[in-house]
Amino acid sequence: MSIFDFRDSEALGSVLSVDTTVVVVRVADIDRLRQLQVNRLAVLESTRPGQHLVGIIQKITRSAAAPRARSEGEIGVGAEEDEAAPELNLVRIALIGTLVDRLGEQRNVFLRTLETVPEIDANCYAVEGERLTNFMRVIASIASDGQRLSLGCYTLDDRAEAFLNGNKFFQRHAVIVGSTGSGKSWTTARMLEQVAALPNANAIVFDIHGEYQTLQADGIRHFRIAGPGDLDQAASLAEGVLYLPYWLLGYEALVTMFVDRSDQNAPNQTMVMQRAVTGAKRAYLERGEHQDILDNFTIDSPVPFDLEEVFGDLNKLNTEMVPGAKQEKQGDYHGKLSRLIARLENKRSDRRLGFLFRPGADTMAFDWLERLVSALLAGSQDQADAKGGLKIIDFSEVPSDILPLIVSLVAKLAFSVQQWTAPGRRHPIALFCDEAHLYIPERAGAGAADDISVGIFERIAKEGRKYGVGLVVISQRPSEVNRTVLSQCNNVVAMRLTNGEDQSVIKRLLPDSLGSFGDLLPILDTGEALVVGDASLLPSRIRIAKPSHTPNSGTIDFWDKWADATPVGAAAEAVSGWRRQTQGAAA
Repeated sequence: MSIFDFRDSEALGSVLSVDTTVVVVRVADIDRLRQLQVNRLAVLESTRPGQHLVGIIQKITRSAAAPRARSEGEIGVGAEEDEAAPELNLVRIALIGTLVDRLGEQRNVFLRTLETVPEIDANCYAVEGERLTNFMRVIASIASDGQRLSLGCYTLDDRAEAFLNGNKFFQRHAVIVGSTGSGKSWTTARMLEQVAALPNANAIVFDIHGEYQTLQADGIRHFRIAGPGDLDQAASLAEGVLYLPYWLLGYEALVTMFVDRSDQNAPNQTMVMQRAVTGAKRAYLERGEHQDILDNFTIDSPVPFDLEEVFGDLNKLNTEMVPGAKQEKQGDYHGKLSRLIARLENKRSDRRLGFLFRPGADTMAFDWLERLVSALLAGSQDQADAKGGLKIIDFSEVPSDILPLIVSLVAKLAFSVQQWTAPGRRHPIALFCDEAHLYIPERAGAGAADDISVGIFERIAKEGRKYGVGLVVISQRPSEVNRTVLSQCNNVVAMRLTNGEDQSVIKRLLPDSLGSFGDLLPILDTGEALVVGDASLLPSRIRIAKPSHTPNSGTIDFWDKWADATPVGAAAEAVSGWRRQTQGAAA
């Protein structure tokens, strides 16, 4: 039996006009008009039996229609006999889908398609009470197909649990946005816990500020980029300390780090750098007798090389004297590589970059990359303990000037591994990009490091689906996130946004028929979200459920702290940590 078993007497009104996906309904009963609310659901009769068209109420208007024009020569008897101006009560509805009473053996199936439009004078009904509850249960029936990603409950009906299609959410990429304090991290944590609970989960979280370290479960494994305090501790991958040696960097990233493009000798330095790195990689492969790789490797191939050999080659060319007609003369590169060598030396001696330039002897082993890839990119069942498929990487100790390079290095590692895996053996992986505006910015005014990072993420956004790489872009400033990447995200989870520019960006991601839906963005409650996209059958307003472990979002209660008379005494510890470049260092 159909859940929309309306009687004609329950009709809200009749269709006055139809324009593709927008319908205007004329309402005669003023009492029924008063009961309507914008962004609630309405149902219209379809031209096909057994089907109902579902829409969202966008606008409600009540106005006086133009008075009837008198015919020529018509004389009014008196003011009391004049006809009162008739009222014109209109409701504009955006059609979003079709409820089919029976599809094969299934009953009450909601489809996000419009095969028909309502006829003029077709009846329209408001969806309220038990019918609303039953319809929301139809929407939530996705739970039965095993793809459920539960967010919370619908604001329309808090008795109906809100689900997303887990396949489509990660296949088509997603964006999670919200102003500070809107519940963005809460929502992300809710998703991460459900991903981690799957038996063969595979995802990486770029945790820029360390706020997801509170999440704990068998399916979650924590890593952190090695900081200055780790260099003398001999901490390793097995202990969750992550080194990303310099030889993993691509050619463009190496040039960005070491070559000052404003230097007049930059072209010479770039060419010499390429030759030196290629030569060092070739020497490594020759020593290891890896002839199969020697025949095909390039400067971008992830092959270890000795940085000292590169230094030696550069110093030799920088001081080289060659035979002249009468006496020795300076070589072609004599003195032209000094700034390059100085930058290399400064980077290598910077303890903050120890994870790049002091990674430990084990990272020079030929099989080390395989161990790194297994730890970071393998699903739960391919881990040694069959746990920890969700990897949270803490980037909080990475200097901000190279953060885009390092985050994009891990992203490129994931994409490259998926690309070079045989299609039938690819295990999909999702990349959760927290604080994405810091490393996927708009190109305008961006530096070379940002350009490299943006290029990598743009490629993942455009091509990742075919290789099994999904993106979840998370930001409090969507207006500062690269537009190309955002345009590839077909699922939007938008929390409260108060900035006009940020609201405009999200509204542009919404379908034209749901443009007014974005007007809710500045008035959403904390923990409430608008969810629109391929993964959601119904464009919805959802109240996000509390995760089991709330993230450490860093929100400090100023007034409460100031009202506490207990001394803090953290100054000495802070100064010591600042000097050691390690948070929480002993005084």
